[in-house]
Amino acid sequence: MKKLFLIAALTLGAMTASAHADAVKFRLCTGNSQLNYFKAGHMVKAKFPGVEVIETKGSLDNLDKVTAGECDGAFVQSDAMLVYSNRNAKAISSLERAGVLYQEQAHMICNRKLDLGRMVNLTKDMTVAIGPDGSGAHTTWDAFVLADKARYGKVVTDNRSGIRAVQAVADGSQVQCALVITALNSAFMKNDAQNAGDRVVLVGTDDRDMTTVAKDARGQYVYSYGEIPAGTYPRIQPSGAVYGTKAIGTIQVDAIFVANANWINDHEREYDGLLRAFQSAKPEISKLAQPQ
Repeated sequence: MKKLFLIAALTLGAMTASAHADAVKFRLCTGNSQLNYFKAGHMVKAKFPGVEVIETKGSLDNLDKVTAGECDGAFVQSDAMLVYSNRNAKAISSLERAGVLYQEQAHMICNRKLDLGRMVNLTKDMTVAIGPDGSGAHTTWDAFVLADKARYGKVVTDNRSGIRAVQAVADGSQVQCALVITALNSAFMKNDAQNAGDRVVLVGTDDRDMTTVAKDARGQYVYSYGEIPAGTYPRIQPSGAVYGTKAIGTIQVDAIFVANANWINDHEREYDGLLRAFQSAKPEISKLAQPQ
């Protein structure tokens, strides 16, 4: 009888602990439901059911929501931390970096007739589509301006994004280039951008000054040097010297996981479980940045 009672007590204790874990919710701000952050959120949720995946407008919107207590954590571009700290340095101190999802590349497509070559050759007479305020490309452009206002502050910007931006660049009369922040081989670049390949071409975003000048609130470098390998987007990469296409230099930015320090302090045990779930989901998440 004692043995049965002990088993029942242990079972009840385990059920109580499990119910407590399920009762604790972690509201995770992600992004557009069609894009990678939202998908990655559900991959973490599959490992940690207490996660509530929330669709948002992008990195800056995520940081607004986390610091306002509307979300407990978020996936954001690391350069969003630079831009946000310039607006609200105190709020940034309430966030803890929990990990890196993968790297995203700064893709810039321009009208072929422009023959720009590299992003550093932009002039004040040109217009770049960077998407709406708070979007990934808009956030990165804001970071560029903060790091090098003389070079990028003079360039005219436009809020068009997605296929609308691609078509505007293909036309070339109002918008000459568009900035897209995404992992290599994203569906948008492989399909929408390449479908306009007769009118648009990728240019290098490898402004190496960005890798040594742009720093976040902790003094850490925000960007690193990357590359779009030859043949990644055959229809929109410059032709190679002999055949095929050539590689394009880029800067790249980490996609990171941040959490609200107050939530962590109130739920230390659950946070440990959440971090284990994130680590467990990372192999699957990394595939989002390396689609076939």
